[in-house]
Amino acid sequence: MFKIQSSVNLRILILGLMLLGFLIPLGMVGGLVSERQERARSSVQEIGSKWGMPQTVAGPFLVVPYTFYSEKNQDGISTEIEGEIYFLPDELDMETDLKTEKRKRGIYEAILYSGDLKIKGNFKTPSRTDFPNGTKSIQWENARLIVSISDPKGIGNDLELVVAGKEKTFQPGSSSPFIHSGLYAKHDLSRSNHPLSFQIKIPVKGSESMYLVPLGKRSLIHMSSDWKDPSFEGAILPKSRNITESGFQAEWESSYFGRNYPQTITYMDSNTMELILYSGYGVRLIVPVDHYLKLDRSLKYAILFLATSFTLFFLLEIFGGKILHPLQYLMIGSAMVIFYILTLSLSEQLGFGPAYIVASIAVSGLVSYYAGAVLQSVKRGILAGAYYIGLYSFLYVVLDSEDNSLLLGSVAIFVLLAVLMHLTRKIDWYSFGSKEKQVV
Repeated sequence: MFKIQSSVNLRILILGLMLLGFLIPLGMVGGLVSERQERARSSVQEIGSKWGMPQTVAGPFLVVPYTFYSEKNQDGISTEIEGEIYFLPDELDMETDLKTEKRKRGIYEAILYSGDLKIKGNFKTPSRTDFPNGTKSIQWENARLIVSISDPKGIGNDLELVVAGKEKTFQPGSSSPFIHSGLYAKHDLSRSNHPLSFQIKIPVKGSESMYLVPLGKRSLIHMSSDWKDPSFEGAILPKSRNITESGFQAEWESSYFGRNYPQTITYMDSNTMELILYSGYGVRLIVPVDHYLKLDRSLKYAILFLATSFTLFFLLEIFGGKILHPLQYLMIGSAMVIFYILTLSLSEQLGFGPAYIVASIAVSGLVSYYAGAVLQSVKRGILAGAYYIGLYSFLYVVLDSEDNSLLLGSVAIFVLLAVLMHLTRKIDWYSFGSKEKQVV
């Protein structure tokens, strides 16, 4: 026992092994945070599955069936093949105003939206020259307009479609093997000899995000909402945006030169359709305070905070003449691990800020009380409590300043090291732990 008291190297080795041992419970806490985050995500998806999932809308496509001859085989015979050509709009304007609401399942919350999607524009008049060589016949009378909507569950009832000045009726389904879900309407092109205009209104419901695909040669997209925390995502950023406490407005403008597919798609396939859908842009309605993300970030500082705490109590031993047992260090470290579990559980009920304050005050108070008792000094107990309050206050500032967290962290480490070097500059480490020092 005296050897443990008197040997600086042995005590430092024991504390180092204890720090490594704390990586196990910290890893378990990290797994708990991930598990709760995944459960929250599953709850949000479950709510969205009954209301409407994140929506991606592309359209309209003007699809015209045709028959063509294949290339001749070795016997010089060609066969007739049925195909479809996909025309994209020349002009395309899309506009929507999303009204949001929050829905809860237990303690988890999802952001839902609804609103009318208005689409207008025109197609150029298709002609036979748009079809490939070897075309035998074109079924102009079987042409149709298709709008791709990723989750048809979110489509409302009050649909409107006007094509070339005439009202049409949408039918459910996409009627295309390459568009998984959506709406379509037949339109006879056999007597059409002028640009084909269209006006569409689709009530749409969804959750979390909405993306619109710029199919036009020139596309203009306007989105607005009463949600004040948007995250603009997709192929390009908005040309203009305005975010206020009452919501946001954003506008995108693009041309077909900024994408990798043509205006007339002669041979559609799944890869081309996937490329089209990935060219969309829009908005994700985010919850600005993600307590799981902040907790995950705070865990990255946990081992450093444990090391500084052990260093603090090691210095209190030196200057106070009381030597702590490794078990007492274990209790102090356990209190710091409990801090993260408290913050996690409380943040799901109160939000991250209040939960962090309650947990930090509780742990700081507990360690202050314990330090005062084992060091037999109220003054040193108050010093330890003040240190923890300062430590957790600094961590909160780092978590709140994500862009400057590296700078703040590196400066803090330098300052702590400088203070430690200053306080221990005159200590004779070889005389540490003499016989007159008593075990607490």
